[in-house]
Formats: sequence, structure tokens, C-alpha cells
Amino acid sequence: MSELTLQWSEFGQLHRQVLFDQQQSKHAGTIRLGRDPALCDVVFQERSVSGLHAEIFFQAQTQQFLIRNLRPQNAPLVDGRLLPQGEVPLRLGSRIQLGRIEMQVTHLNITAPVVAQNATPQPLQSPLSTAVYGLQCPQCQHVTSYSSHAIHQDCPMCGHAMADAHTVFKP
Repeated sequence: MSELTLQWSEFGQLHRQVLFDQQQSKHAGTIRLGRDPALCDVVFQERSVSGLHAEIFFQAQTQQFLIRNLRPQNAPLVDGRLLPQGEVPLRLGSRIQLGRIEMQVTHLNITAPVVAQNATPQPLQSPLSTAVYGLQCPQCQHVTSYSSHAIHQDCPMCGHAMADAHTVFKP
């Protein structure tokens, strides 16, 4: 089971929340963050946080936790960058700011999916028709999706600089 731990301080009190890849939530498949306890799984009292501000989810295809903005008028900051729309991957040490609340990813553990021994084999597809480029961390061998800025970031698994990562095909 993959997990991510968020830590933050609100009104002088330290908070820690562990999120799991298949955690039950108020909106299936995502963990929602905001002020509204009827809509959100992680609830803040700070008035600068929107009622429904952002959501974190686990993407099985890339084996990553991502954060998605749900409030364009009060967009979160992720690692110092404004996230007006879309989603970005979270890594160990990522900093998230919702209003005046500043959180940090203090623990990240990605567990590879377990394949049952009696599972029906999937038909093979042509590697050229389904493969995409990825970057493989030289330290922990984790493969992340390739993008023009991914090589300038750290590995989301171990924090190693991806500048010397290997380019690999990823199904």
C-alpha cells in the first residue's frame, strides 16, 4: 500500500495526516482538502483556505501521488509554483500552500502493485505503439514520466537529482 504523509501547523498546533493510495474518502479516488467538512477529508479552520481547495490522488499508471487544484481563484502553491489548473506530482519534501496554510510531504512510500499468481496474462502489444519515454533514477531505479522539466527535479521516491537519470522506454 502506497502512502504519503502531510505535516502542517495551524494556529500553533502541529498536524500530521497519512494518506493512502486506496483510502476511503468523501469523493472516491481522491483525498480532498479544504474548510468544508461535508466535502473534504482533510479539514482546515484557517479562513484563507477555500471550502474545497485541492485534492490529492494516487495515479497507478505512474505510481505517483498528485495534487490537483480545485479552486482557480485561490490556487495552491506547490514547491513555490502557482498551480492555477491541472495537477502536479508530489515528492518527498514537496511544499504545498493553501491560503496561509503551509504543508510539507514528510514521508512518501510507493509500493509496487501486487500481481496475483493466477492472474490472466495480458496480451502483448507492440512496444512502439504503447511505449513512452521515462527517466530512471540512477539511485533507486524508479521510473518517472519524462517531461522537459523532469530532468531538473529530484526523484519523487528517494530525492536523488534526476540530472544524471537514464532515459528508458516505459510501457
